[in-house]
Amino acid sequence: MQTYEAVLSGVTARAVIEAAQRFTSGEVRGQNRTFAPSVAEFVQEARRIAEILPYRGRQALPAPTGASKWAPRREPRSDEHARMCLKLPLLQAAMRNNRTDLLAQASSQGLGELIALAQSWGTPVPDEIWPQLKRVA
Repeated sequence: MQTYEAVLSGVTARAVIEAAQRFTSGEVRGQNRTFAPSVAEFVQEARRIAEILPYRGRQALPAPTGASKWAPRREPRSDEHARMCLKLPLLQAAMRNNRTDLLAQASSQGLGELIALAQSWGTPVPDEIWPQLKRVA
């Protein structure tokens, strides 16, 4: 007991009691359910609880509403960004279907072939891609 008193001297009684309750009820992640916790394990859990106690019961911040000067402005996607929003889901589909060869072939043939492949696989085509296709054609 003197060891516990020495190492828990700066920890509140509430944190120590809650740590004991959590170990007793088996709620501590990774705890050994066969043996009691070591002094170090118990102290670690008590200190963790002591760190979060001041934040309990605090009301959560409200969700942001509308435009705010602090909210980042969403810039329009660049052509390259829009193409990546098409290519990444296509790559996932190609890997799932074990058909990366078809994706490589479509990619080498241009944007129109990538769109056709996406449609055949049921992969969504971002709206920003269509104007690019018209510019290429």
